[in-house]
Amino acid sequence: MFAISGRALRPSLTRLGEHRHAAHLFRSKVNARLLIREATTSPTPMEELMLVDEDANSEADAVLIREAEAQRQAFIMQDACSFLASDLKMLYEKGDITESRYSPNIAFEDPISKFNSRDEYVFIIRLLRTLFNMTFDLHSIAVTGSETVTASWTMEMVFWLMPWRPNITITGRTVYKVDPRTGIVLSHTDYWDALQRNAFLSLEGVLHVLRMFLQVQLTPAIETPKYLVLKKFKEYEIRRYEPYLVAEAPMGAGSGPASGSGFSDLAAYLFGGNSAQLSMEMTTPVFTSIEPKSNSSVLMQFVMEGRYSDVASLPAPLDSRIGRKREEESYAAVIRFDGWPLDFEVVQNERLLRDVLLRDGYRPRPGYQLARYNDPSTPPLLRRNEVLIRLDDFDWPGLLEEPKQ
Repeated sequence: MFAISGRALRPSLTRLGEHRHAAHLFRSKVNARLLIREATTSPTPMEELMLVDEDANSEADAVLIREAEAQRQAFIMQDACSFLASDLKMLYEKGDITESRYSPNIAFEDPISKFNSRDEYVFIIRLLRTLFNMTFDLHSIAVTGSETVTASWTMEMVFWLMPWRPNITITGRTVYKVDPRTGIVLSHTDYWDALQRNAFLSLEGVLHVLRMFLQVQLTPAIETPKYLVLKKFKEYEIRRYEPYLVAEAPMGAGSGPASGSGFSDLAAYLFGGNSAQLSMEMTTPVFTSIEPKSNSSVLMQFVMEGRYSDVASLPAPLDSRIGRKREEESYAAVIRFDGWPLDFEVVQNERLLRDVLLRDGYRPRPGYQLARYNDPSTPPLLRRNEVLIRLDDFDWPGLLEEPKQ
């Protein structure tokens, strides 16, 4: 039975041998004392002392066996955790699982689906991979109980059959129930960050998916900064941005939050107004930095193509007002809205985002950015606009604990 545990049991087995050796010495000493007591007509019978000794030895052995079994099960749970970390990648990339590690009657539940079959478990994943371009990012996974493993993740699904290609992004946690004696996965329960009620069937969950499915704002098929959605809530999301390069220009005094001042200066730099007389590709979005006290735009930024490795590789601007810099990795909270971004809409969305961040216990940085993704010819309903607020002291991934139902 203990062969499964490998190295994890060696300390306990060693201790078991040591205790047995000590018990043997104890019995030898008792026997010696008994011989002396017999010789001096001791009133204590030899049989009574030997029974006490055997009971004590059996109890010590039982304690060590229980400790060894506990260590064996802890080892199995850690092994199950490592296994799930690798098998999840295979599941979402290829639609396959290591069937022998999952119960044939595995219980699956998320806010909008529920079943008890390993075959259905695999079928649903394969169906989603057929209908959607899927990406799955595992952020963390850990043993969180004597029979549970908890994983936090982001799943992004782009429905390629629709012309606007709706993007369904869900973040959350999965709690796996694992048999600690065998390592077999018995159940898989998902909890989404965006929902208050996660138990099946959640009307809130259905509406959440439907809203994302019907979101028709367009993102141009050109280069954009890379980011990963870490937390997707009902009103907003939290992203981790990878480093990227920008060219930036100051905006006129008193420019409103939705002002376009500075655009023509940056466009001139991009399309030949540089030391190399080089015409560079347009990217998205155009960022505008907004000063918090006056709600005035102070800086506009164009994102530079990813083929430029650092600031030194960018051609020097002919206009001395144009700067170049590297934006480092950062965490930002983002709220999205459509239409032509008017000043009052930008301010309104910034206040809403800041309020919900404070409500949820985050520390929003002073100031914010407006991100505009589309060219002027895009109809208002299809335009993608965002307000971004950078976060201070964002703890990621943080400690894992079992979510509440």
